[in-house]
Order: sequence, then structure tokens, then C-alpha cells
Amino acid sequence: MMRDIAQNHQRKRCAIYTRKSSEEGLDKEFNSLDAQREAGKNKILSQRHEGWELINEHYDDGGISGGTMERPALQRMIDDIKAGKIDIVLVYKIDRLSRSMLDFLGMIKFFDEYNVSFVSVTQDLNTDSAMGRLVLNVLQSFAQFEREIASERIKDKIALSKQRGMWMGGTIPLGYDAIDSKLHVIEDEAKIVRFLFDSFIETSSPTDTVKLAKTQGYKTKARRTSTGKHYPARDFTKSSLYQILRNQLYIGKIEHKEKGEVYDGQHDAIISEEIFNQAQSVLNTNPKYRQRKSKNDRPYLLKGLLKDPKGYSLTPTYSKKKDKIYRYYVSTHAIKTTYDNCPLKTISAPFLEEIIMEQVRRSLTNVEWVQRIQQQDTALKLPDIRKALKNFDMMWAELFPAEQARIIQLVIDNILVHPDKIIITFHPSGMLSVLHQFMPDLKNHGDIDDPMVIEIPVQFQRKAKRKRITTPDGRNVVDMSNENIDDALIKAIARAHRWQEMLDTREAKSIADIANQEGLPKSYASQVIKLTELAPDITSAILEGKQPTTLQLKDLIKAGPLPLNWNEQRTQLGFA
Repeated sequence: MMRDIAQNHQRKRCAIYTRKSSEEGLDKEFNSLDAQREAGKNKILSQRHEGWELINEHYDDGGISGGTMERPALQRMIDDIKAGKIDIVLVYKIDRLSRSMLDFLGMIKFFDEYNVSFVSVTQDLNTDSAMGRLVLNVLQSFAQFEREIASERIKDKIALSKQRGMWMGGTIPLGYDAIDSKLHVIEDEAKIVRFLFDSFIETSSPTDTVKLAKTQGYKTKARRTSTGKHYPARDFTKSSLYQILRNQLYIGKIEHKEKGEVYDGQHDAIISEEIFNQAQSVLNTNPKYRQRKSKNDRPYLLKGLLKDPKGYSLTPTYSKKKDKIYRYYVSTHAIKTTYDNCPLKTISAPFLEEIIMEQVRRSLTNVEWVQRIQQQDTALKLPDIRKALKNFDMMWAELFPAEQARIIQLVIDNILVHPDKIIITFHPSGMLSVLHQFMPDLKNHGDIDDPMVIEIPVQFQRKAKRKRITTPDGRNVVDMSNENIDDALIKAIARAHRWQEMLDTREAKSIADIANQEGLPKSYASQVIKLTELAPDITSAILEGKQPTTLQLKDLIKAGPLPLNWNEQRTQLGFA
């Protein structure tokens, strides 16, 4: 009868882990480890009807403290779990697994990751049951309380150190290096910081400042985390620029954001307070008043070149909403008849122009075009041609929009825009005339008249009420990056893990403390930190832009508590 019942349940392979801190009594015929194992066997026997079976492997750590995770048998069991050999882990009491609450909860997360249940024989704790999970939640609450008490002492120490002007660690800012926990100026990087401040004050535009930094080849600071993860230097963005412009470290100050206090630092300043204050004055000015040029001043680069599949022209137009100009191209077919009869309707001018400008730049530097030039004038050497084209490539980004428009009109014969592709026909004679500016000796025998045609597969779609042009698989047509990357969602996940690390390392004592430091509502911080409970594969998919297009941060926030079961998460969030 019992055999029939067991066959109706899935087989569950059980491992018993035993531990004793001292070696006293281990030489006896029946010692403490044997007693623990015997209790585990009895528990497994009592659950035989549920399919529980004891595996032959023994995991016994004798004479090893529960305060360390470096235990041979424990590590062996962890490896076997990763290899998929174990379904349930049994211990005599919870402290046999670990005496550290943080280590214990870490092991529980590890078990959950590999779908392994945990059972404490004498404490009736089984994570397979709702009651077992409730007990774990209580334990987590006590662990949180323990962390908060300890973090108060650390915070007091940090506050005192900052009053003395000491840098208390974290991400090393651009312009400095940390030696013996003190900041020292790196002059090569300090030059970049001064350039950013001076350029921003001069242009009053973060966009222009970022572009100027890129033309100079300036990038953010490369760094490596304590875990060994490397973050390479990147081009500046407006966000990274603002972080530098607002950072009082650069005038030799140390901020204590929680108290709202600023102290004289022990490190050297990179810029003067006068320069810093000028930058703050510009930052605090309403952006619409420091915008130097309206988007309406930009020419329509593709005017007269665009046609739809039926041969109708796409004509430039714009709309205005709250002092903001939206430029786009509209089919004359849609204007003359109805929008319902036109598959393209309107196309965002900035999106389409960026795609075409990138294709113009690439076409003038591609291998096919280089070979055509040499076939026309064999006296030219390939290195000279490539050098001239490289000079053009470097100059392109520096051209004014009007000059870019002139070149586009010169080198492109026509552009056919289909719902699923864009076909660009280039004018060889116009391309040669552009190259003549860089190679005056280039001859034109007129035998390079065959047009060069480029076909780009695309799709037109909407996201967050905005029209986009992407490749069929959703990537950016210009740089082939993933357009499904949700910066807001990724930032929230990064925040959640950073806040959890602050709690774990006692840098912050509570969610309320973190919310206060970040200047955010406590309710919002409490919702965001729950993102650390996402299944690892869901987090990875979001970071890679592979999440469902309908999944947004607001949906995760409004969804309330996430299911503890990862399979339920996948179903609820559209990953199943």
C-alpha cells in the first residue's frame, strides 16, 4: 500500500546535513552527528508517502563552527545542489546550517534559486509549506532589526568622520584617486572636470556640453567594483554631466546629505567656488529659457527626396504643443485622400533623418565605394582614399545641419519608404563631388555612373505614445542597440539592489532612512526595493531589453507584492 502511495508522488531526493562545533565525543561509536542523522532519517521515513528518499551521500562537518561558511561537507552539498542531485535538505535544528542569520537567509535564497526545500526536523520548519515560509518571513524581520541596530552605530561613525572632512568611500569621482582612503587629484582627469564646468557655463546647454566632450574624446571614469566587476569608460550623458556639476567634492567640500550639512574636506579642490556657483546659477535657470535654438530652426534634411511605395512624395510639416515643436514628414497621398488609405501616414523627421544621415556617412566610407573610386582612377592608392574618407567621417559630426542637408541632397537621388524597409539610391557623381573636397587630384572619367542602392529592413511601431523606427528585431537602426532597453526600469532595479546592499552593509538602517537620503517618499522606496525579489532570469531579461514590451516600471509598482514563487512571477509578468 505504501509503495503504491509513493509511486503517486514525485520522487524527492533528500540530503541530511549535520554539524558539531567541537570535536569532543566524535570518537564515540554513536556521536552527536549520528544522532542528528538518525533524526533526519526518521523524518524522511515519516514522509515516505510524499515520495521522500534519502540519498547515500553523507554531509557531516565535525569540529567546525557554524559562524563560517567554509565547511567541506557544506560546500560539497552546495556543489551537489548546483548539479541537480538534491531536492530537499534536512537539518536537526536551524543553527546546524548556520549560526549567522545573514548566512542562513543567504542559504535559503540559494535553495530557492535551485528549487530545493529546507526542513528543520525539531522546529517543524519546511519551506515547502505556507507555514514554513511564514516562519522564514518572521526570521527575516528579526534579521532586519539586527541590521538596523548595528547600522545606527556605523552611521554615527560616518557622521563624525564627515564632520572632520574625511571621504567615506563609495564610487571614486572623476578627477580623483583614492589612496589610503583619501582623495588625491589626478590632473589628467581634473582637466576633463574643468572642461565640463567651463563648457556648460559658456554654452548654458547640457546637450552641447556633452557633444563638445565627445569631440574632445573625453569619457567618464572607468571603475572596478569590490566584487571585481568592471565598468568601462563611456561617453558622457546629460545625467552623468549633472552628477559632476552638482558635486561639491570638486570645490573641496564633503556633503552629509542626511543632515543637509556641508563640511570642509581634507582633499584638494579641482575648481573654484566661483566657477561652481556660476554653474549652479545656470542649472537653476528654467531650461526653456536657456535653450539656444528652437528645433524649428533645423532644416528638413530630406525635403524633396522621400516617396512612399505608390510614388507619392512625403512632405515636411510640424505641429506645436506647449512651446515644443514636433517635426515630421507626411504623405501627400494621405493629405489628398484620407490617412486610412495610406500605410505610412506620418513619420518622425528626427528619427528618419538620423537613419539617413548615418547611412550617408557609412556609404561614403564603405568598401564597395572605395573599390569603385580606385577602379575609376588607378593612379590613386587605397591608403590615400581611405585617409580622405576617414577625414570626411570625422568632419561629418562637426557640420552644421544646413551643410549636412546640402551634402545629403547632393549624394542621394531618392529615398523610398516602405512599411517594412527603406531603399536609398545614391548619386555617384554627387558622392565624387563631395570626395573632391578632400582629394583635389581625383579624376572623374564618367564611368562610375551606376547608382549604389542600399536597402534597410525596418519596422514602424509605437512605444509610450511615441513612433519609432527600428530593425525588424527591435534594434536601433543607427547603432543597432536594443531599443527595448527600459532605462527607468533598469535604474529602479539598480536602485533596489544598491539600497539592499546599504541595508546589508549597515550603511543605512531602514527603508525610511534610505528614502530620506534619496529625497523620495518612503512608500515608493518600499515598493522599489521589492524588485530585488525578482527571479534572476527576469532581472537578466530586463537588463538585456528582452522583457515583454508591455512591462513597465509603473506596472511593477502598482502590482503590489511580488509572488515568492518565481514561476508565478514569470506568469504574472508575461515571461511564461
